[in-house]
Amino acid sequence: MGSSALQRLLADPRASFEDVALTIARDVDPQADVAAARATLASLAEPLPDGLHRQLPALQAEMLSDRLAVERGFRGNEDDYYDPRNSDLTWVLTHKKGLPITLAVLYVAVAQRAGLEAEGVGFPGHFLVRVGGPDGVYQDPFHEGRVLSEHDLGTLADHFLGGRDKLRPAHLRPVSPRELALRMLANLQTAWATRGDGARAMVAADHLVDLNGAPEHFRDRGLLALSLAAHEAAAEDFRRYLAARPDAEDALEVQAALAAAERHGATLN
Repeated sequence: MGSSALQRLLADPRASFEDVALTIARDVDPQADVAAARATLASLAEPLPDGLHRQLPALQAEMLSDRLAVERGFRGNEDDYYDPRNSDLTWVLTHKKGLPITLAVLYVAVAQRAGLEAEGVGFPGHFLVRVGGPDGVYQDPFHEGRVLSEHDLGTLADHFLGGRDKLRPAHLRPVSPRELALRMLANLQTAWATRGDGARAMVAADHLVDLNGAPEHFRDRGLLALSLAAHEAAAEDFRRYLAARPDAEDALEVQAALAAAERHGATLN
């Protein structure tokens, strides 16, 4: 997948979570069978009861979790959380495990096929699904699709925010396909970097810069470039970051990285 493919997709107001996830899946596995994935999603939705959309959101969510978690065994990959394949929806559909965000895409795609109102929620550190609109319920696809109470949501916020913040309405806001793409790409960048695959982490970093252009993406790409001995590219990204964030908390660290990139670049020249 080139960034242009994802950019073209995101320019289309009809783009869905499913479209985004399957486009990104090609980054993880160029041979990913997108048509088979769509057929699987359709088969998962077909047996859901007629009239489910008229039921209370809590029952809708329960039926989704019964179908996907209990009957079909979809769950979070707690054994190998940072496996890049957890971000490949085609792999998740085959192996029935993945990240919160990829499983959320699954739940949303199946729910929407069944005529339900379902949205992905960019909760900090742990993607969720909202079923039933603004007055609906939140469920956690990573943990068997369980419905979360307000207390559960507060506990999640405490865990992932480490006491730095409390649960706020912004944490429960549904995200757009573009926001989904950025978060999935950030996950891939982290997963590949964790596995020492700097070249593929760099691919994700390039996509993030192209799609968003936030200074932090330039910094992160610069660090990857430095690790790959691409000193001139690293230096350029560090300069962009420091120009935009001169007072950043990590400014001194980035300045040191810039000096190292410039020093090594001068040595090679």
